Amino acid sequence: MQRLALCAVACLGFAGAAFAAAPQEQDVQGIYEGACKDAKGEHKMEARVIAWGKGTYKVFVRQPIEEGKVAKVELSGKTEGDAVSFEGKAGDVEWSAAYADGAIKGTCGEGCKLELKRVVRESPTLGAKPPEGAIILLDGKNFNEVTCPKNKDGTDQEWKPVEGGGIQVPKGGMTAKRQFDGSLKLHVEFKIPYMPNERDQCSGNSGEYLPNGEEIQVLDSFGSPSYPGGGCGGLYAYKNPDAFDQFSLASLPPLQWQTYDVEYHVQKQDGKPTGKPRVTVYHNGIKIHDNAELRKDARAGGFHFQDHGNPVHYRNIWVLPLKE
Repeated sequence: MQRLALCAVACLGFAGAAFAAAPQEQDVQGIYEGACKDAKGEHKMEARVIAWGKGTYKVFVRQPIEEGKVAKVELSGKTEGDAVSFEGKAGDVEWSAAYADGAIKGTCGEGCKLELKRVVRESPTLGAKPPEGAIILLDGKNFNEVTCPKNKDGTDQEWKPVEGGGIQVPKGGMTAKRQFDGSLKLHVEFKIPYMPNERDQCSGNSGEYLPNGEEIQVLDSFGSPSYPGGGCGGLYAYKNPDAFDQFSLASLPPLQWQTYDVEYHVQKQDGKPTGKPRVTVYHNGIKIHDNAELRKDARAGGFHFQDHGNPVHYRNIWVLPLKE
């Protein structure tokens, strides 16, 4: 059954396609959904096409099979003239592929046809409005609740507005002025820059620091693997997201707005935080940490959004203190 599934996945083999001009890498990169059809029926699958720089691509294909297992195939692609083609092998089946007009179509092996279409997924909490009692840290216009380091000459940095109502993370990062010592909910929207020639920690690196000083990593994990806890949504350097399969499956492609929705729970004794906080984190609506215990003790602290030298964008950040 495993081999049959891989053969079905390998149906990403197609005839070449001609273009008036080669498509932009940003247009080819993305999530594709569809199915391969052969004599045995229809085999649904998903593909992630990742721009790998200089007109090259990586393609990661996943096909659900029996008992919750997944058949996986990794392909490579490149731009030649005005066309994007892919090559690879699954099992004993070699195949070739081509992209055209937002779709991947073709055949592989005998009597097998496939069509995958590029889809744009959005977080269900994108644009979430702050509830009553929430503290708005960033709305793209008012910066009274956050601060950032001054320039070397002692002058204030100028906030850099970006398309979509956000700002580019300033040099040295930005920090909430208020301190929080209890349980809360946090909503953050961020956008990873397009950096196809960079890998791992050099691509879209930032981070969201919780009041106890621990970091939820921000990174381009759409197709680039990292060390444990180093990818997008990871509890930095020690815990991968639960929705993880080589890279964070909750991640969207660069240049799309993404969301973190964090539930941060703190126990108190005599009115003071005690023990280790626990977090439940949703990345683009997908639960990636479920009541996970953090390593550092609870304490009063602020929120910090890290500058790692990459032009990461943030917007619509708010905090709702909870009574527990």
